[in-house]
Amino acid sequence: MKKILLPALSAGLVFPWASALAQTSASSRAGTPARDELIHLTAFTVSEKALDGYIASESVTGTRVATQIKDLPFSVSVITSEFMTDFDFFDLGADLAYTASLNGVDTQGNSTLRGYGGTFTLRNGFYRLGLNDRINTDRIEIIKGPNAAIYGATSPAGLVNYVSKRPKAASSQLLRFTAGSDHLLRGELNVNSPLGSIGGVKLFQLFSAQGENVESDTRFAHTRKRFLGESILAQFKGGATLLAEFEWSSRESVTATSTVPYEYNLTTRTYSSRLRPDLGTFSQGGPDSEQDRESSTVYLTFEQRLSRAWSLRAGGFFYRRQAFNFNTGSSDQFDPVQRRFGRGNTLWDPLNEDGGATQVDVLADTALFGGAVQSKTLLTLDYSQNWRYRQQRQVNSRQYTIAAVFLDNPDYSLPPHSAFAIVTRNDKTRWDTKGFFLRQQATALAGRLIAFAGLRRDSVTYNFTFGNQYNAAGGALRTPGLVSRYTDSAWSPSAGFNFKLVPGLAVYASRSESFTPAGQSARLGEPHLENETSEGWDYGFKGSFLRDRLSFTVGGFYIDRFGVKTTVRDPVTGLNEVVAAGTQRTKGFEFEGSWRATDSLTLQASFSSVHARILYNGNATTDVGRRPAGVPDDQASFVLRHAFRGPALAGLSWNAGVTFTGEAYPNSTATDARRNVRTSAYTIVNAGITYAWRAGARTRHSVRLSSKNLFDREYLTSRADLGADRGIFLAYALNH
Repeated sequence: MKKILLPALSAGLVFPWASALAQTSASSRAGTPARDELIHLTAFTVSEKALDGYIASESVTGTRVATQIKDLPFSVSVITSEFMTDFDFFDLGADLAYTASLNGVDTQGNSTLRGYGGTFTLRNGFYRLGLNDRINTDRIEIIKGPNAAIYGATSPAGLVNYVSKRPKAASSQLLRFTAGSDHLLRGELNVNSPLGSIGGVKLFQLFSAQGENVESDTRFAHTRKRFLGESILAQFKGGATLLAEFEWSSRESVTATSTVPYEYNLTTRTYSSRLRPDLGTFSQGGPDSEQDRESSTVYLTFEQRLSRAWSLRAGGFFYRRQAFNFNTGSSDQFDPVQRRFGRGNTLWDPLNEDGGATQVDVLADTALFGGAVQSKTLLTLDYSQNWRYRQQRQVNSRQYTIAAVFLDNPDYSLPPHSAFAIVTRNDKTRWDTKGFFLRQQATALAGRLIAFAGLRRDSVTYNFTFGNQYNAAGGALRTPGLVSRYTDSAWSPSAGFNFKLVPGLAVYASRSESFTPAGQSARLGEPHLENETSEGWDYGFKGSFLRDRLSFTVGGFYIDRFGVKTTVRDPVTGLNEVVAAGTQRTKGFEFEGSWRATDSLTLQASFSSVHARILYNGNATTDVGRRPAGVPDDQASFVLRHAFRGPALAGLSWNAGVTFTGEAYPNSTATDARRNVRTSAYTIVNAGITYAWRAGARTRHSVRLSSKNLFDREYLTSRADLGADRGIFLAYALNH
């Protein structure tokens, strides 16, 4: 038997297609669901079954197909919808501190993962720039490191994928109202129902809606969020499904100040090292400070198990996103002598984006060598097109003066909106991405060994139309526009294994590469740069014991980043040049685990230590050896949920979560006194208690009292923003 294992495994990695073709003639009914199974789950859909509402056993993000997390050769984290509800995820960006190595997530799609920054997220595997809501989000999956390159160009940090809820077979309704601190008022609605059948095609739908109004400690500031979503699922007689999803979301706000300023000498233009948290909620923009976002998206997904061997998924996506910023900047400068804040350029700044994409996944799942090797081969073809148009305008500074903002008597008056007429930036960008991905997985040794190899190819073509830029002082031409076009291409290989040492305990390791095209950060006047690339390792152990009630991942990672955009001085001309030559390295340790100790008690924990350093940054030689800005050295969390089972307390449950964030340098690469300012570590406690009762066979009521930052801890985030103070919330939910 040993003599055939190596060639069998090699064959499983290289030659799966012939066997798959031989099985294609098998009856397609082998993949057809039983008659009483209303909605069939394909190889691309995660099962709804779970031991506990907090614990997910499968992920679709890591490999593009549904896979047991314990079988993956790298680290993937999952946050479930039940967890989001119990811990008041009103803002999906700000509440992800329970995930190892993840921080700095905002509503625009930015995040920091394993010490590196990312600038976008995914929604069902497609490009997304924020504006997600928990009301129609089933789970949040985080794939870490360059392994995320299976989705194309990406930061070496990894990717956050928001997976939407799908219609279910059984009829259900959820109505929830929440009120709380900062005059929060939030309403949520889910309506799931079967629609019957037409010509043998069964139809199901899920309607989602959300509305939220909340104010702020900052004077004038408030936010208004709205969301509408409709999902329609059609299941055909052969088991194939077609899912159509429509989403509209809106976020309008008068911006709250969160930037904590430094004491600054406006006369000498010199920073001190003293932060002023007491000014972190002072309104610098006043009532005429606007930040609006609106997004409309359509998703279409077709899935079918063609036979025992073959499965198909084809998806399409279209989006339109409009953003508008006006007078939103917050200065980090405060002169204590003049009692005055610094003030940057006041901009009229609309940003419109739209685009679409299509993806086709074909999976062959076959047995080789009499069942000694189970082979899975995935081929993905995708194409996307994105458009972005941004025009920034300012007033003529020779005709209008924008008043300084003083602490004691702030003057928020601004010129009329019509005066913002001088175009200081006018960019039109289109980028087209063509990609394919081939992944081969082989399972051998009676399921003990899972090995994979993958290869992705991307070609990204950029079309830039940079318009003329004009001087705000008088309107004279400052920089002539130009038109440029170029293509960035890259190969992204990956390979790894998961080997079960003993039942329940596996060792894993993987190596992967990723790239970021330089066009993503191109600006007028800068040359075309080479791609930014990275290569990384994941390694460690995965455990799953007590019938999967106790599971954990513990391991390390090591990622090198090359070609980071930086500035160097030409030794001959003495002129500075922008080049792709910077290098960085991050390495660290992560632990994530969960334990369903009893049917009533669930525990979860995470810990990460990230050692990120700059190795080369061009002229900025003093940056070498320093940590990138805003990266905490350690993070940890602990979560507990307990449901009472006795007759006296039936229906009562409580949960608590503790998050720890270590020290960070918010301005580590500044060239002034700010570079050595360090934010302190902080610990936040969140908790809630829920009482639920039934009224009839199908109706369930619940009342929930919860708190975020229960002990009202005062803290600064890793970016030196003012942390949120204690929030108290009361929610009522009706499930039917």
